[in-house]
Amino acid sequence: MKLLKDRFDTLSDAIIAIVMTILVLEISIPSSMKGLPHLFEQVALFLLSFIIIINFWYRRFQAMRATDKTTFRTFLMDVIAHAILALFPLATKMLVEFDVRWVGILFFGGINLLTSVLVNCMTYELAMKAVKNLSDKDEEAIQMFNDWLNRRAIGSLVADIVLLAISLCFNTIGVYIYILMPLLEFISNFRHGRAMETAYQEGQSFQEILKQRMSADKNHSASSSN
Repeated sequence: MKLLKDRFDTLSDAIIAIVMTILVLEISIPSSMKGLPHLFEQVALFLLSFIIIINFWYRRFQAMRATDKTTFRTFLMDVIAHAILALFPLATKMLVEFDVRWVGILFFGGINLLTSVLVNCMTYELAMKAVKNLSDKDEEAIQMFNDWLNRRAIGSLVADIVLLAISLCFNTIGVYIYILMPLLEFISNFRHGRAMETAYQEGQSFQEILKQRMSADKNHSASSSN
């Protein structure tokens, strides 16, 4: 499965590059000053879609670096996630041009929700696979790490659903409400990524980072109970 993972990583970069290119090409240039507000809206939606796709790419990158091999179930989820992600240019265009705004918001938000769920599932499966391959297993720490992954996935799911619901309730400005959450998520992922990168630069393996994460969870749980 190592060859499959390596080849699909290359294909993933190509798919994302094509999607981003299409997003730019979908922006129509106005022929007069009257069209500038519409242009600004298209650019704002492009930037929003760009941030969401970058979040997807980065979260997938962090998940895939957990192991040098994939599993068939992870590969299947990966394929489905990329197929859904490829619909972003269409969803962005619908937000701009479709006359019923809530339909465009629902389509756009649904794509964001589904890709987020799939990445969370991939992260969970690969991280737990890496944890179970540790030489010195601590069952209690593994369970705590499992609970932490579940809480993180559920929190992300609830946040996406709430964001979608708010945008649907205020569909006149719903598209702009979407801008804040992906930006905050991007900042959070960036901070987490910097911590991971520092650990890698210090010579730690992903398994060692997981052991530290599990140990921290265990100590936090013990201090909370006391």
